[in-house]
Amino acid sequence: MRYFIMLVMLLLSLILPGTVFYFWSWGGIKPDLIMLFTIYMALHHRPMIGAFWGLGAGILEDLYLGRHFGMYSLTLTGVALLSSWLAQRWYRENFALTTLLVFLVTFMGQTLIAFLSLGVGVQWTVSDALRLAMGVSLYNAILVPISYPWIHRSFLKGWLRYRPKYER
Repeated sequence: MRYFIMLVMLLLSLILPGTVFYFWSWGGIKPDLIMLFTIYMALHHRPMIGAFWGLGAGILEDLYLGRHFGMYSLTLTGVALLSSWLAQRWYRENFALTTLLVFLVTFMGQTLIAFLSLGVGVQWTVSDALRLAMGVSLYNAILVPISYPWIHRSFLKGWLRYRPKYER
């Protein structure tokens, strides 16, 4: 049931930036909910499973946007691997560290997307690309205290329910 809800959340992450967050944008900058979703999945799964979530979300976003196929697949897979690597070294129960992790990983992912976009011919200046990456990273970091407790609690309950009795 949880994975069905996660799939619904993934689909909503595609739809909401163009609808609800269109009206809540700051200077045209909206959150990247797919990247936020990928980071959350990578934080709560093993690195390879998180990478598969990133790859699947990236393919879905590439198909949804319909341009430059593979750009988001590559980026979100890298974001998932970086998130998993950092999660092994950082304490997930600390919301301040999780917010910092989301900010840093989103900034790296958005910078990669911006430079890949520059490579395919999008007419941006480097300062515009970095301003966009910084804005999206800040927006995603602001959403962490609102969204992360629900996701973390969901995975924590499942982990407590299914772990062996000798670990309790």
